[in-house]
Amino acid sequence: MTTDLETIGMLRDSAARYADDNYSFHQRWAVLEQPEGYSRQAWSDFAEFGFLALRLPEDDGGLDADAVAIGAVMEIAGSRLLMEPLLASAIVGTGLLLKQGSAAQKAALLPALADGSLVLVLADDDEAGPCVIDGNRITGAKLGVLHGDIAGKFLVSAIDAASGAAVVALVDADAAGLSRHNYKLVDGRGAATLRLDGAVAERLQPESGQPAAAALADIRDEATVALCAETLGIVRSLVHTTNEYLKVRKQFGKFIGSNQALQHRMVDCLLLQEEVRALTAAAQQALAGPAEGRVRIVSGARAYIVTAARQVANEAIQMHGGVGVTDEVDVSHYFRRLMVIAALFGNRDAHFARFVDAALTA
Repeated sequence: MTTDLETIGMLRDSAARYADDNYSFHQRWAVLEQPEGYSRQAWSDFAEFGFLALRLPEDDGGLDADAVAIGAVMEIAGSRLLMEPLLASAIVGTGLLLKQGSAAQKAALLPALADGSLVLVLADDDEAGPCVIDGNRITGAKLGVLHGDIAGKFLVSAIDAASGAAVVALVDADAAGLSRHNYKLVDGRGAATLRLDGAVAERLQPESGQPAAAALADIRDEATVALCAETLGIVRSLVHTTNEYLKVRKQFGKFIGSNQALQHRMVDCLLLQEEVRALTAAAQQALAGPAEGRVRIVSGARAYIVTAARQVANEAIQMHGGVGVTDEVDVSHYFRRLMVIAALFGNRDAHFARFVDAALTA
């Protein structure tokens, strides 16, 4: 579905107003100090505003939002460094359940996802080797599961022991045979490493007949594009914050913004911001097309955006000077969030290689 521009504007405005009133840089400190690593009140508010039902069909009280509408919210999540599991649960977890769940599974879980009482996250990293599911028992490990520390249930990608086909399995966080090691990432959000030793799992049973491998490929691309939008929000904030700093910081009796070299560097950052914006829009449009045609655009955009955002962040820290790396200045927090984003759903090198392969075979 294509979300209309009025709805997209309302989503962006409501998210921005909420962040202005409740998620300033200083208010965010209270969230960082929470043991859960996110604000339960903000999560409840997001449910009330309908942000957690972005992906739900309209018949189920959702918006059936497309990539542009999701991007409008994710851009605010980046610009204000929201700590809540919007990407992990409301976009990726909910999206994969909609693609692969049976009618009964969706009826049981979607209402809890929409009201925020359930956090459902995808455990998909195969760095430790793929998980294997035999019957209803799953074995293996998943590393670096974003918000895995607060998840009530997991969607675990695995390989069927008998057929070798990809499977998505639903595992309860309290299931026997599942252990998780929780920790904080450099940006303050929580994550977990999962160890599954014959844990009880329920296979998702898609009524559409879509293979799990195709659904996982789709959701990874959707997550990648959402991360591009989040990165755009961060880049815009870094450019704005640094430009304002150059106007008020004085050295040797002059505002440092009067230095022509720094002006040129700010122009370079603004150009990178606009490139990130354009590539994010292209990736969002590509998601509406066939899978074989979107790979080159989505991965190409992701690879370039990671590089461009890192350059803007480096410039922002350098132009702030030593204070730019301290906790007391928001620039350092944006830099840390970009570090985490760059490692999610395929790093720069992985997406660049995917882009090259797609370009050579086009």
